[in-house]
Amino acid sequence: MTKHEDAVDAVIEAFLDYLEGAGIRPTVDHLTEEDRKRAETLMQAMEAGRGIDPHASRPPVEALLAGTRLTGLLAGDGALPGVADLATVRDVLADVDNRAQVAIDPAGAQGTVAYCYLDFRARFMLVDSETPAITGGTEAMVAALFDQDGDVARVGVVAARATELVTVMLSADDVGSTVTTPRGEPHVPSEPLLPLALAARRMIEQCAPEWQPFDFDSALLRQPDVHAIAAETAARVIGREAARSYRGDKARAYRALAGRENLFADLAARVSARGAQAVDYGEETDRIARTAA
Repeated sequence: MTKHEDAVDAVIEAFLDYLEGAGIRPTVDHLTEEDRKRAETLMQAMEAGRGIDPHASRPPVEALLAGTRLTGLLAGDGALPGVADLATVRDVLADVDNRAQVAIDPAGAQGTVAYCYLDFRARFMLVDSETPAITGGTEAMVAALFDQDGDVARVGVVAARATELVTVMLSADDVGSTVTTPRGEPHVPSEPLLPLALAARRMIEQCAPEWQPFDFDSALLRQPDVHAIAAETAARVIGREAARSYRGDKARAYRALAGRENLFADLAARVSARGAQAVDYGEETDRIARTAA
């Protein structure tokens, strides 16, 4: 150990005694300018860390995110008494993105919460535990949800007894039979455990589709004119058939119908009206042909 290191170390040892109440605060006046800066930096660091309990439990997520832009993603104040139910899950998910549709689906053994964002669909199920551990029974329930609904892309497993509703998101590849790694290790889901709202937000950012803005053609929204469409179609068909080299009654019938397409248009409009009675199209066609003749 050099003389340079001895001088600084002696000050630091005396400073540790001072922090423990066994001495006075040492001075650094006798040190060189370089040693004094180094010693002061070390003492400031030790003084800043004084009183920190290395064995203290981690602070809750709510405390870490308080005052940040992510505060709104948390479920209320994080204090969910007792065991959460599907209504609680629905309410938390409904606040994640107001463009999504969230609803409770009571079907199945315990029901799920369906989450739809554009054409992306996910389901959230509750497990009665403090962590969403993927046990054999849970894996079977998740696999059943994928089998029952082919549109589901993700299933969220939510711990009902966790105050933060800790959730893990699973895809169909994460359950059931999967190919092992080259080393023979089983496939392990890689999604992190997150509070429900944060897990849903992450899911949307990673999986949900993005649609370009679009608008409907207002002309397509107008009620179609059945009479005009039927008249146009009948005129086109009658004109085409009248131009064929038919002979006898068939030729005379088509020539007689030329310009009488409104008879067919009236029939189409009548049968398409709300509450219209059923008609015999054969009889109506014969009647039109007789009228035209």
